[in-house]
Order: sequence, then C-alpha cells, then structure tokens
Amino acid sequence: MKNVKLPIRTTTLLAEVVQDMDLPAMSDIAVQLVATLSRDEVDLTYLRDLIARAPSLTASMLRWANSPIHGYARKINTLDGAITVLGISKIRASAIAFFITNTFETPHGIDRDAFWKSSMQSAGYAMWIALAVGLNESEAWLTAMMVRLGELVILQFDPSAPDVPALSPLPVRQRWALQRERIGFDEGDVVSEVAKLWFFPESMVEALSKCAKPLDFMAFSPMSAVLHLALILGDFESINEDTLKTLPTDLTAKLGIQLDWLAQHIPEHVIFAA
Repeated sequence: MKNVKLPIRTTTLLAEVVQDMDLPAMSDIAVQLVATLSRDEVDLTYLRDLIARAPSLTASMLRWANSPIHGYARKINTLDGAITVLGISKIRASAIAFFITNTFETPHGIDRDAFWKSSMQSAGYAMWIALAVGLNESEAWLTAMMVRLGELVILQFDPSAPDVPALSPLPVRQRWALQRERIGFDEGDVVSEVAKLWFFPESMVEALSKCAKPLDFMAFSPMSAVLHLALILGDFESINEDTLKTLPTDLTAKLGIQLDWLAQHIPEHVIFAA
C-alpha cells in the first residue's frame, strides 16, 4: 500500500485507500455465507453443507450450540442439531464471525483476548437491544462484532505510530474522537468500506458508517443507534443506574428505550463474553 497522507479528507479518498490496502482475503466459504445475508430465505441443507466443508468451523458451531448460555440440557452432536437449537440466522452470523475473527490478526501492542472480548460484549448488547426494539438481532450481533475491525485496518494506515495501538483500551467514544482527529474518520467509517468490498448488505454497511454518530444524518439508521449504544455498554465494567445515565438520552429516546426499563432488564456483560 502506498503512503497515506493523514488525515484523510473525503469519503471518496477513504474508499480508495481501503481498496488499495492489502486486506486479508475471506475464504470461499465465508464469501458464500456473506452472500446469503441478502437472501430472504436460506436453505437449511445448503447452509449445513457449506459449514460442514470447514471442520474447524463445524467444531466451533457445535461448541457454540452446547454453550451453557443456551440452556439446552442434551448434548448437540450434529450440525443439524446446532442449526435447530440456534436457528439459521444465528448460526450463519456466528459462522461469518468465526471467519472474521480468524482472518484478522491483532497487531503488536493490542491485547487480542481483550480486543475480542470487548467485541463480543458489544455484539451481545447489540443483539439484546435489537431484540427489544424489533430489529434483526442476528444482524445486529454480527455488525457489532465487525465495528472494531476498523481499528485494525486503521493501524495499517500508519503502523509505526506509537500512539495508535494505545487507543485500543480507551472508552469507545474517546477512541472514536481521537481516530477522527488523527485519521479523519472513525473505525466504523473504515470498516464500512471493508464491508462494501466483501459484499455485505447495504443495511450493514450503512449501520457501520453511521454508528459513531447516528444522529448526524438526515436518514436515521436505527441499527446504527443500536450499535452506538451497544459499544458504549460493552465498555462498562458494571451495569447500574449511574453508568446507564451516561448513555446519550437523545439516542435512547429515538429508539423508544426508557432508562428505568433498561436498568431493570439489561444483563451484565459477562453473559455475552462467555
């Protein structure tokens, strides 16, 4: 990749920079899985046979299906059983996330376990909020899982900068602000361009590009608001009334979420990290 002059000034230039990067290639199976996201219906047999082509993915899906979080008493031993327990949308999202997390390497200076734990927590809250407001919870989970990939891509713009990896542990709102100051765009903007190259649905691309500033656009994307709240919630060490009061109330109101209801029902993030 040729040298990039920072900050990047326009979305057109950002798209050109991302296209010029040596991004990791998605496997053929992952590409076919992503293609099914745009379909209204997906054949169960097709999905099962696609996942079965990758033994490591199959093993991962069976572990996920047998996770205590699902509360299923009997051991699941087959992909058909896993799909029955999780549902097509959830197992497809989990399968795509499996490839994403194994495709991107975390650079030196970033704690891989902490990075993906944070992503999992945010994805869990995105799924939970999406379900509460009537959006597609599997799409919300997968899209939230992808947001911080933009952070890894940003590191390729200027990998020698010592302060860039240091942004990773920062609270997300602070990280977004510093990214925009340094890069010209935030991680959501950046990964939305990657999502375009990988042919993710437009709804996901839009939500990624707007998630750091969901109220700054004339066309409101509810999914971007869900992502915004979920990434903030994923930062909290504990969920309580005081931490929930720091959420942007204009955004919760836009989604029709009452903070008192949230305080009574929202789970601790340990359930999602598990």
